[in-house]
Amino acid sequence: MRLLKLHTRTMILTSAVLTTVLLLAVYFFVTKIREIELQDHEQRAMLWATQFANLLTDDDSRKTTDLIARATEFSEEHGGQIRQIRIYGETPRGLVEITPGEREQIAAGDLQQLLRGQPVSSVRRMEIENEQEMVIYAAAPIIEENDFRGAVSLTTSPVRFSDLLKRSTSLVIALLAFAIISITALLYIFFSQVIYRPVEDLLGMMSEVKAGNLDAVAPVRARDEFGQLAVSFNHMLSRLREMTAEREAYQKSLEERVREATAALADRNFQLEEANATLFEIQRELTKYERLAAAGQLAAQFAHEVGTPLNLISGHVQLLAARTDDQKTRDRLDLVSSQISRIERIVRNMLDATRRPRPQLEPVDLNALLRRIFEVTAPTLAAHQVELVTDFDESLPPVLGDSEQLQQVFINLVNNSLDAMPGGGRLTFSTAVVNGHISVRCRDTGEGIKEEIRQRIFDPLFTTKLSGRGSGLGLAVVQQILREHGGSIAVTSDDGQGTEFQIHLPIAKSVPRATASVAS
Repeated sequence: MRLLKLHTRTMILTSAVLTTVLLLAVYFFVTKIREIELQDHEQRAMLWATQFANLLTDDDSRKTTDLIARATEFSEEHGGQIRQIRIYGETPRGLVEITPGEREQIAAGDLQQLLRGQPVSSVRRMEIENEQEMVIYAAAPIIEENDFRGAVSLTTSPVRFSDLLKRSTSLVIALLAFAIISITALLYIFFSQVIYRPVEDLLGMMSEVKAGNLDAVAPVRARDEFGQLAVSFNHMLSRLREMTAEREAYQKSLEERVREATAALADRNFQLEEANATLFEIQRELTKYERLAAAGQLAAQFAHEVGTPLNLISGHVQLLAARTDDQKTRDRLDLVSSQISRIERIVRNMLDATRRPRPQLEPVDLNALLRRIFEVTAPTLAAHQVELVTDFDESLPPVLGDSEQLQQVFINLVNNSLDAMPGGGRLTFSTAVVNGHISVRCRDTGEGIKEEIRQRIFDPLFTTKLSGRGSGLGLAVVQQILREHGGSIAVTSDDGQGTEFQIHLPIAKSVPRATASVAS
């Protein structure tokens, strides 16, 4: 069911209240007219009773028949409006009715007033023709020579609405109906134009604003409260437009910041890509160093194994050349000697080509070095599902070393840990000062190293990696670099329980000068 509009409901309520008030006014009006009419009837009846009492005073006849005739004649003179006349005479027994018929006594209160010479009247309910009807009762005293001689009473026709009262009531009802219709129409026009129209304007503006039109303006039709409401609404819309503009400007600023952050993130990704490329190059360099180290180890072993026989052969050749006089034999021995010298030069050149460069020692912040390494290796660790945990001593003093070679040491350890955790795991690096040295611990949660293998992991060319993935020189190179830096490396591991490498490096100020000079 659709609800009525506000001005319609207000108009109906106001009309109902007004109709009720007017009906009550009509009711009180009719009641008051009725009271006035009854008073007129009473006064008229009392006047008739007084007139009839005066006629009896002027009449000398006291015969009952004459009195009855006089009463009948007086009643007929008033058009039959008088229904009954009673005459009372003063006797030694009191006031007694003279007219025939049922004897009726005058009420004591009325009698007292009559004895004082004053007429009385009232509206009474009497039984007429076996029906109870309202009639006008009036009584007047008979006074002769200032003496009370008796009294007369009469009753008029039943009390009914007069034609004037009926016409007045009909007129009032018609005026009331006209007033209700007129006032209802005026109220409808007033509420619809003066009250509802401004409200409807505001509701329309709210609907437009709700739809997103913030440029809408509510019309100001008057300078009353609705006009002030429209002005306030327009001011609120103006403030809302300003806030919307500020929000859009702030949103644009945020978008600009997001773009800047996105660009910075892109730069960061580019840097990460460069770091990955750098890591790849480092790994390639590491592979080259491993190969060179392997060649160096092989060349050293080859020089050691071949050098001694060559020296013996060279000595015997020189001895034979000194003892022979045959020129051809001497020429052949000189040829053998020159070839032996050529072999020695080849071995020396091989050793020079594969010998590791001497470390360039300088103070190195080990924590910063490790952080750079972890930044470079972070994508690789994430790809292998390895969680990196660090516990650095922020007060760690610097070490005296070659940052490139130390970087090679820790990258080798990271790579070994990744190989030991093919299904992912946790890699922990910690730094601390222990017994005057800097201690670096690298622990993984990988497969661990068996006892028989753990004793050979630092041997050159020893590897447990399958499919030729390892050369067997990584940890040998690590150990060699640390020794050149005056440090050491140790390992503890249990099969299936992970592996931990402990690296010890001297603090920069306590690096032995001889070691530094050798390394340089």
